[in-house]
Amino acid sequence: MAREKGLHRVSSSYINKIGLKSSYYRLNQNTKFSFSGEQVVLPKGTILSAVVSIDSGSKAKSGKALISTHVDISYALKKRLGFSKPYRFIPILLSYYPSRYTRVKRPAYVLPYGENILYAGGVKTFEKRAANYYDKPNFTGNALKLTSDGYLEYYKYHKEPLADGALHWQYVQKPTSYVKIQHTLTKGSKTFLYYQTKLKGVKAAHLNKGKYHYRLSIKNQHTPYQYSGNVYAMWASLYMVSGASYFTTPQNDANYGD
Repeated sequence: MAREKGLHRVSSSYINKIGLKSSYYRLNQNTKFSFSGEQVVLPKGTILSAVVSIDSGSKAKSGKALISTHVDISYALKKRLGFSKPYRFIPILLSYYPSRYTRVKRPAYVLPYGENILYAGGVKTFEKRAANYYDKPNFTGNALKLTSDGYLEYYKYHKEPLADGALHWQYVQKPTSYVKIQHTLTKGSKTFLYYQTKLKGVKAAHLNKGKYHYRLSIKNQHTPYQYSGNVYAMWASLYMVSGASYFTTPQNDANYGD
């Protein structure tokens, strides 16, 4: 695809080709995990964004390990497990034994590509961020984060930027508010997330009847954009979240160049 300078529309099929995809695994048993001297037990049933890869330090006979990837687990889980800095990304490395982990379909509540972060703003916000890649190398807006284990987290910008110039998540603060997703319903380009308690900072439908108390709608606009600079390119997929504009970056790895 010939590079066109500045902001321009690209096709959904193009995003399907370049989009950063994640695979998901479910833990079939409580699983011990150590990180920087901290040892915890990941609970049975936890969904991880991960890949199976060769690892020289693996204790498994195959020499393979299950390694967490782009989509983070929740702040709530990391806090419950006792990590000293639960707002940080915790890289998970587990020796791979096939009976302990089951690969599952992408959960309905997560996004198809990228790090699963929705940044507040529409195409103009994205264009401004991409155009100022060198001059202002941080994103200073608010954001929503969907975790692999089924939490919805809202982050209000406060002093420290939530993402760097290439829109890689920075993990610099705990979420302003968060909820456990109880149910997900997909209808065409819309995904509806149901949960029980109010998510502070995010507008959602308050349900007076039924099993769940709140419903958040996430609509994929299917209008992806690319911004091309002299030596870099950035991409955005546009979403509406209960009527408010957001965007996500489907391909972070390529944001630094060709």
